[in-house]
Amino acid sequence: MSHSNGNQSTPAGWHADPSGAPQQRWWDGTRWTEHTQATPQAQQPAAHTQQQAQPQYGQQQAQPQYGQQPQQYGQQQHPAYSPAYATQAPPPVAPGTPVYNVFIWVLTVLPVVSLLILPLYSSAIEQSVTTTYRYGGSMSFLGLQAVGSLISLVLYAAIVVLAYFDHKWLVRQGYVQPFHWAWAFLSIVYPIGRSVVVRRRSGRGIAPMWVSIGLCALSIIVSIIWSISLFATIFGTSMTYGSYT
Repeated sequence: MSHSNGNQSTPAGWHADPSGAPQQRWWDGTRWTEHTQATPQAQQPAAHTQQQAQPQYGQQQAQPQYGQQPQQYGQQQHPAYSPAYATQAPPPVAPGTPVYNVFIWVLTVLPVVSLLILPLYSSAIEQSVTTTYRYGGSMSFLGLQAVGSLISLVLYAAIVVLAYFDHKWLVRQGYVQPFHWAWAFLSIVYPIGRSVVVRRRSGRGIAPMWVSIGLCALSIIVSIIWSISLFATIFGTSMTYGSYT
């Protein structure tokens, strides 16, 4: 192979194959030989690709995105959450199932007894105060307080016992997991909770809740009026008999 001017020949070395093949052929200075090799530019991309495929020493492999955990060998995937595993609500009762009984109604209206005995309290307290100012002391007030505490304790125990029997009655009627009777220790909580649960299972039975709320509000109003009247009576008695001392 010679230059275009024909005076100088190309020095020996690797040159592009004159046949046009994508390779290099050895030129010995006078003629082409049979020795060939791949073009260095063609080898470089392949080597570069292989070099990128293998991580360098000290280079960390790509980590999974936040919230993604790689699947380990032999690791079992947990099945997706299914509503079948959720806790099922208790079933409703059959249509026409009774929702009321004597236990729940007596339990609901029993606090009215404490309102009915308030006039007796007022009369006894007024007599006790009058006796104290006239004669310098009276044991009737202590006796009245003991009787009142006993009545309150009996009413409280009766409410708990009635709630227990009402709970058993609901179970016999087919109510699954009715409102627990132990809530009766908090008095008004049981008739309210019982009514809500029965209403969900049968579509009826909400009346004891409204009666309990109404009686509770009435008890508060009557207690406030009674307290004001009692203090007025005591104050008037003290002013009347205190002026003679």
